[in-house]
Amino acid sequence: MSKQTRKRELDRLRARRETERQRARRRRALVTYGVLGLVLVVAAVAGGLWLTGDDDTAAGAAATTAAAASTTAPAAQFNDARAGAPTAPAQVACGGQIPPKVEHPTFAKPPTTKVDPDKTYLATFQTSCGRFVVRLDPRKAPVTTANMVFLAGRHFYDSTWFHRIVPGGAAGIAVVQGGDPEGTGRGGPGYAIKDELPSSPAAYRKYSVAMANSGPNSGGSQFFINFQDNSKALQPNYSVFGQVVAGQAVVDKIAEVPLGGQNGDTPTQSVWIEKLTVKAS
Repeated sequence: MSKQTRKRELDRLRARRETERQRARRRRALVTYGVLGLVLVVAAVAGGLWLTGDDDTAAGAAATTAAAASTTAPAAQFNDARAGAPTAPAQVACGGQIPPKVEHPTFAKPPTTKVDPDKTYLATFQTSCGRFVVRLDPRKAPVTTANMVFLAGRHFYDSTWFHRIVPGGAAGIAVVQGGDPEGTGRGGPGYAIKDELPSSPAAYRKYSVAMANSGPNSGGSQFFINFQDNSKALQPNYSVFGQVVAGQAVVDKIAEVPLGGQNGDTPTQSVWIEKLTVKAS
């Protein structure tokens, strides 16, 4: 083979190898861009899930929540108490009005407020159906009493509504529940306090006030008022920390608000705590 022939063969070989390298580079680029595109698509889908769902929420619950949200006016459109509790009915019971918007604070840990067991603590609830007064119990429930004193002093309960009323009778218990700034049964102050449980269900007598919870040591701000004797219907799993001592007729009036909802315990008219104050003497 002559030198010129050999040179031409080497040139063709180099050209072929360069062509193969270019093809290989193009294939790698296509694979890389394809993977990157797939990652971006997955990220976009995941991002949508993070924005609209909750890692701890089942798919069925998320769908239900989305459907409910589509029929509920957005909180941003309200310039009154419904800005914090948009699910509250627009119609106010007892001819009342929706109170002003209040910013409800949240806290990283329970309060360290102390109460004096020798003092009298009276919590006055001014509601859209009238006024009632609860005498708190700093002896049997010092932590729970101090918790209400702390939250009331920061206007936490102002402009919140009684979001749940269980009517008694066939339902078994008869309670009016409030203290949730969201008005959904899921809101709270951002912390939980320890239980101070009664020794007997007899503590759930008529007009007694107890801390609502979702399990041991999970109470925060939500409470319920027993508007009938629930001593045979409840187990001693809820801290009793007060008794209605004035305005019992107002509590009865609140208990008579029309109800609806899936469980028949959602008021169709809102009763608002316009203001809650606690005084010690």
